[in-house]
Amino acid sequence: MKSRVPVANEPVNYYYYLRMIKKAERVRAFQSAIRASVRADDVVVEIGSGLGTYSFFAAQSGAKRVYAIERERVIEVAQELAARNGLSERITFIRADSADLVLPEKADVLILEDFSSLFLRRGLEELVRDALERHVKEGAVILPHAVSLNLAPVGDEALWHGVLNLEDERYHLYGLDLRVLREMMLASPHVRQIELDALLAAPQVFKTVVLNQQDSFLFDEVLSATVTRAGMMHGLAGWFDLALTNEVRLSNAPTSSDSVWHQVFFPFTTPLPVRAGEVVHLRLSCARSSTTRDLWWTWQASAPSGSAHNCSFQGIPFRPSQLDVPAGSVG
Repeated sequence: MKSRVPVANEPVNYYYYLRMIKKAERVRAFQSAIRASVRADDVVVEIGSGLGTYSFFAAQSGAKRVYAIERERVIEVAQELAARNGLSERITFIRADSADLVLPEKADVLILEDFSSLFLRRGLEELVRDALERHVKEGAVILPHAVSLNLAPVGDEALWHGVLNLEDERYHLYGLDLRVLREMMLASPHVRQIELDALLAAPQVFKTVVLNQQDSFLFDEVLSATVTRAGMMHGLAGWFDLALTNEVRLSNAPTSSDSVWHQVFFPFTTPLPVRAGEVVHLRLSCARSSTTRDLWWTWQASAPSGSAHNCSFQGIPFRPSQLDVPAGSVG
């Protein structure tokens, strides 16, 4: 078993992990999926094991060996928890990046949960592809099995102002011009709790990713939606629905108020007035930098009243000429 020396050596954020483990809907969904998927004598790999909770479930479900892979120092806590719960003999804890690791055997089941509020994050697709190629057997069970991404227009002035929290000061404080901060906030997706009654139209699934298939996680999708109530369209809301197995589902939709992920809010610089019954056109694009591997987001809407267009590059606005891909590919 070989790996490079891990680089993540910061103190454990116990509050973060305690907050995560108290999200019962999430933990119980994964527990049900693991119990349904892990068979006696299976080998299981969990990438990003944190406190080791899911690895513990796998061991309790009869796994012959569980490889719990984690880059952070929290793995030391997980080892102690395993010992106190009588699970140490079945779990091998490895402090490493999974991409730098060579395991002594391939797994029957892969568990991972290291994703964002709209599933995609920097390096996720590469992590999954590498794990499928090197860490698991052909035909292995992947938890989650698939994910569907949802989008809806949002009308919520308080939510929009909450992103732009220096509006009242007009971005002038202490004799300084801080207006570039406004541009940065409007050029960034934001994780927020979005209320169901803030949606201006029925949500739509715009992308489904099946993790054991080779289709790209990236997308550039255009949707049409019929407005169900009049208001101002302040941006777009996105979230995911996980299919952990064919029977076990987990979502961070606005109806899931206890979700640890909340939802993603894509704000417009200039909100658009809309009327009930109008058809609006929405676009959401996610592209990857060919040099840094960072994700770039583009979000747009058009309505009878006008159009809105925002894009991001790590929250800092750039001109297309400064980017290393053609302007059309990021919107």
